[in-house]
Amino acid sequence: MSLKLHDLITKVRESSTTSSTREIISQECVQIRNAFRKEDTKNRPRNISKLIYIDFLGFPTDFGQVECLKLIAQPSYVCKRIGYLGLSVLLTENEEVLFMSTNIIRSDLASENKFIVALALSSLGNIGSVEMLRDLAPEVEKLLKSQAAYIRKKAALTAIRTIRFVPETVDRFVGCVKSLLSDKNHGVVLGGLQLLVEILKIEPKTISEFRKLVPGLLRMLKSLVDAGYAPEYDFEGVTDPFLQVYILKLLRILGQDSKKYSNQMIDILTQVGTSSGLNKNVENCILYESVSTILTIDSPNRLRVTAINTLSKFLTGKDNNMKYVALNTLLKGVNKDSKSLKRHRKVIVKCLRDKDISIRRRALDLVFGIMNKKNVKELTQELLDCLPKAEHDFRFDITAKVCTAIERFSPDDQWQIDTLVQVLTIGGQYIRDDVIAIMTHVTGRNRGLQYYASKKLYNSLLDDRYRNQKFIQVAAWVIGEFGDILLKKSIEENEPIDPSQIIDLCQIIITSSRNEDLTKYFVLNTLIKLSTRIEGYNEPIKEIIKPFMKHVNIEIQQRACEYFRLFEDKELLVFSFDRIPVKDDNLETQKIEEIEENSNQNRNTNTKVQENSNNQLSPNNNNNQNKNKQEENELNLMGSNINISQNQTQESSSIENLLQLDFSNNNNQNVNKQTTNTQNQQSNQSTEDFLSDIFGTNNNPNRSVNNTQNIQNNNIQNVMDLLGTGKGNGTGMGRGNGFGMGKGNGTGMGRGNGAGMERGNGTGMGRGNGTGMGRGNGTGMGRGNGIGMGRGNVNSQKKNPSAVIYNQDGLKIQMNFKLVSVNGTPAAMIQSTFTNSTQTQMTGLFFQVAVPKHLQVQMAPPSSKIIPPNNNGKVTQTFRIIKKQNIKTKLTMMTRIQFKINGMPISKQQEVKNLPLIF
Repeated sequence: MSLKLHDLITKVRESSTTSSTREIISQECVQIRNAFRKEDTKNRPRNISKLIYIDFLGFPTDFGQVECLKLIAQPSYVCKRIGYLGLSVLLTENEEVLFMSTNIIRSDLASENKFIVALALSSLGNIGSVEMLRDLAPEVEKLLKSQAAYIRKKAALTAIRTIRFVPETVDRFVGCVKSLLSDKNHGVVLGGLQLLVEILKIEPKTISEFRKLVPGLLRMLKSLVDAGYAPEYDFEGVTDPFLQVYILKLLRILGQDSKKYSNQMIDILTQVGTSSGLNKNVENCILYESVSTILTIDSPNRLRVTAINTLSKFLTGKDNNMKYVALNTLLKGVNKDSKSLKRHRKVIVKCLRDKDISIRRRALDLVFGIMNKKNVKELTQELLDCLPKAEHDFRFDITAKVCTAIERFSPDDQWQIDTLVQVLTIGGQYIRDDVIAIMTHVTGRNRGLQYYASKKLYNSLLDDRYRNQKFIQVAAWVIGEFGDILLKKSIEENEPIDPSQIIDLCQIIITSSRNEDLTKYFVLNTLIKLSTRIEGYNEPIKEIIKPFMKHVNIEIQQRACEYFRLFEDKELLVFSFDRIPVKDDNLETQKIEEIEENSNQNRNTNTKVQENSNNQLSPNNNNNQNKNKQEENELNLMGSNINISQNQTQESSSIENLLQLDFSNNNNQNVNKQTTNTQNQQSNQSTEDFLSDIFGTNNNPNRSVNNTQNIQNNNIQNVMDLLGTGKGNGTGMGRGNGFGMGKGNGTGMGRGNGAGMERGNGTGMGRGNGTGMGRGNGTGMGRGNGIGMGRGNVNSQKKNPSAVIYNQDGLKIQMNFKLVSVNGTPAAMIQSTFTNSTQTQMTGLFFQVAVPKHLQVQMAPPSSKIIPPNNNGKVTQTFRIIKKQNIKTKLTMMTRIQFKINGMPISKQQEVKNLPLIF
């Protein structure tokens, strides 16, 4: 015979080992199964009670789910109580068995016994599925008008789950809220407040309607604050703190973005803030809600300062929960009152050394939020002081924040270099990969600091303690690039450095087994660069490089072989490893602004071209003009240093000439879609001439237009094979400003290194056949600041494909594509979805798209300029791309995104390639 629940609990507690406990539970489950099999209705409530206890212990109890349904079907209240308890514990909302209880719950909701009704409402409010909630919503609505306050309170809580899982039922409960808020029972009012808060979250449009309730809510809150001792609602000397908290939450929602209603709340919020102390936890909860409301609504500056001062008191306390809550609230108030926050900088920085990791993370976010150009030096040093003693995971967060602060708020380049070197030496293995690019860029753009940076890095590199991989890579690049400046200036300052010491140091690093292969790539590049900058040391450098020609890593082996071969041609060696030109930070922004300002002028220029084609210009002249323009664009893309005419130079300085992009802000653009046969023939002929120059094909001007189109498509495919945009043997993408070519058909280009070029800093062409560029058989092409081309693998196109084009800084942008037709013209309808994964809302959203000239973009405004935090909502923006010319190519675009988070403006622009849409 099975045990009683009390006996089972006693027996389990007395067991000394896990195996004995498992044996007891196993034997009891066998007894319970046998009882269920025999339909033992007398002991069924006891057996379900034991199953609930067994489930708490973590053992499987699925075999008792149906028995719970049998219990709630019994007319007895005792059976229903155990049955509904078992239903809530043993089942989840996803269980198929739960759907069988719908009719039983419906009948219990109509029962005359209010306790049975309450059991059904509690079960429905805890585990009700979407189907059950949708079917039983009318019954719940009726119970909100019940005469029993006990039932109205339960029905209000069940209605919250109903509208949360079935939002379309919101309208059913909106009319019942006002009656709940005017109820005399505090429990019913509390349920009504929670229901109204949930309604406003789901339907923000109803906020203006419910703002009429603000005066009544303020009177209710004032009566609770001024009330004396009330035994029925007293909790640690505070009258109904739960009701006060939810009134403040509702006032925060209703007062946001409303000056009129915010002014009505000021007096009572001041009273709550001053009357509540910091001695009891319940008082702290009310005080926190009042502070959050003050920081959210449009409150005066004096009240806002008082609220921030109150939160700073939380930070000085010993309660970690209050510290965390205060830091979270202060982080939300950074945008509105950063000046008041800066007064409490010392208290916030002190939290960086707290024992609780969650508090340290919140404090780090807050320190970053109050940073600006005036205090960046002090706050950055505080973060760096915390770095050596921080945990492994927390170091990544600190270095990321420090590097971002350096990039945004750096007062001068020298401080930026000093701080980056300090970050690299202290926590180099924990920094982002792009910090290397930042350091090299800052060093390269400021000629006056090139000696300073190279000397500082060289001296730090001599200390073996600082030789982490990221630091060695940065130091190797800087010393290799500016080694001649380092040696020359050191002699002028009477602190000469022996070149052999630098080379010996490189040899120690490259032969060390502790260093990664990527680090050895950098050191190999450093050695080959030093051979062009320091005279008389080619032989020692060759001796160092020679063993790596047989290295097990194929990349190191290839670099060593190519570099060793370059020593045979000194002129080519010097040309290939000349100092890399520095990219201007504001260049792309200036180009885009120029394109925006001249967008109308560009469209007028296109119209003039059409008029000229209608006037039947000479075919030879037209072909020569188109050919020169396309040659110029191709040279700009490759980054060649060939001189062109003044007008062509002005055109090549813009992104429009680089990628033939056309930004558009006008939602109702009118573009002339009519093109003449003469223009199409001239365009095809010019493309054929240009591609014939590249691939050496025979050009016959007397061929028909159809033949010209076929040759054009073949040649374009060849260019796609070369640049990695087609299905051919694509290209390898470099890591820098330029692009490294893959082993394409007919060119034999290297992996981005080519004739001695380091990875991703330019275009180094291998020994190709038939290109005729640069020197000899296509070698030694100059470094270009062109666009890095991706691999040429074209995926099969889905019916309605999508792609994530941006996922940084907590913002994710996903594009959904749909092919449509506009007046018989192919077009693509694209919906951009913006989501925010941070804990702070993003404001000032501005998104812009540029496309090639053969396409036209029409953009609608975004659904909102505010992106809610924690992925709680999304913002959408739809735009349409119309095809103006019959050119089949994969869709490529340039995007620019601007937004603000924590008051800090963020602006990013990027080229988006390999979109899953062939247009």
